[in-house]
Amino acid sequence: WCIRKTRSTAKMDEAVLLQELKDVSNRRSERNKTTINRRLSLSLTCLSSEIDSNEGENEKDLSKNVFLNKTGENRELNQFWYSKFTIDTLCDATRESLALCNGKRVAFLSTPSLFFSLKSNERKECAVFDFDKSLGSCGGNYHFYDFNHPTNIDDGCRGQFDLVVIDPPFISQSVWEKYAITAKLLMKDDTAHVIATTVDENAVLMKALFHCKPVAFRPSIPHLVYQYSVFTNFPSSTLADKNQELLHTEYEKLSV
Repeated sequence: WCIRKTRSTAKMDEAVLLQELKDVSNRRSERNKTTINRRLSLSLTCLSSEIDSNEGENEKDLSKNVFLNKTGENRELNQFWYSKFTIDTLCDATRESLALCNGKRVAFLSTPSLFFSLKSNERKECAVFDFDKSLGSCGGNYHFYDFNHPTNIDDGCRGQFDLVVIDPPFISQSVWEKYAITAKLLMKDDTAHVIATTVDENAVLMKALFHCKPVAFRPSIPHLVYQYSVFTNFPSSTLADKNQELLHTEYEKLSV
């Protein structure tokens, strides 16, 4: 949205809009339990192999991201992909996390754009958990996940991951609490790292659920109408600087 008012008025407008979005989020997440007809997104049958075969080419052409080029956003599933630069930065943050904790396994909870943007050798040690079953055509590292049943996790995945990366389709507290149940089942132990993206107003919730704090880097999500922030429970130099994509947005101007 475009804001040309005083800072106090702008923040009031933001608060009103956020409350409306949360109301929609609560209604839609509740309705999803029984009645919403969720369609599968575009077929990803060949996505994994195409990513692998194009890795060398992508290293030369940094403007390419096979996942973004081949995968449409399914609005019935509340899918909104990060920008390529944000994907690259968050993937680098996962690598930094693993180096800090001497780990190797990452669980991507409702973050398929990050999982499928990793290199093939990195994905072998990771898993993606998502409602979109079309992702399952890309190999054994996909696990169907419905946040309405947060404990429905394969025994082989429990207690296996050094890092959990989370971006739920809804911002409401009730949804986040379910994701937290799942995340804690996936974590190797209490020292596991977390990267989460949500609105600033969920900062207290992120601290309560995961001991996470906001970082300077905010994600660019081109088709989402409100701004997210990134929260981690570990210090990240990768996420210590502001996102250059957002420096001239009204949101960043108001947050200065």
